[in-house]
Amino acid sequence: MRKSIVLRSRGFVETYSVVQEGLVYRLRNVLPVPVVLLIALWSRPAGESLWRGGICLILGEVIRWWSAGHRPGLESLLKQGRLITKGPYGLVRRPDAWGNVLVGIGIALMSQWWPAYLMLAALGFARLRYVHPVEEAKLRQEYGEAYDAYCQAVPEYFPSVIHFLRWYRETRRRPREVEERFGTREALLIEGSMLMVLAGVVATMIVQWLF
Repeated sequence: MRKSIVLRSRGFVETYSVVQEGLVYRLRNVLPVPVVLLIALWSRPAGESLWRGGICLILGEVIRWWSAGHRPGLESLLKQGRLITKGPYGLVRRPDAWGNVLVGIGIALMSQWWPAYLMLAALGFARLRYVHPVEEAKLRQEYGEAYDAYCQAVPEYFPSVIHFLRWYRETRRRPREVEERFGTREALLIEGSMLMVLAGVVATMIVQWLF
């Protein structure tokens, strides 16, 4: 049974203050690039570290890709005031964050350079402290009550066992709505630049290993 909520029919729209964007937020897509390239150049990879870290990196990018393909559907459902129950955004509000963690661990493992862990941890903290709160505020400002209801229904990072089982049952059902389906084109548009950066990092580490 499809679950939906029509929140805007309540007759009022809650107002929110203007979101303040800091420097880290504005540079959120640029800052990781020099960091991961620096790690790649100073890496000391071995065959074993490359395949172990590579598995972790690929798993993280699969999660990011999955999330990117469902992002337009999330925004469409929020505009309609409907509850998201399937896909990555029905499990947690930030599935891409889990992808970022796995990608970062994968790069650090591949590099075999201990400062990489500190640098990537600093990037993760910066996103958690300065990027995620701004993104949350912007979504709340744009979608109002619909996003408030979504926050009440779906945890940000860590789903409970009950929520996970409910999400699993819902996700197993065949998607009926366009918004519930994965969009390959949308995923490519969102993740294309990230894929190129990761390809460059991996290629650099392989060259470091071979020569």
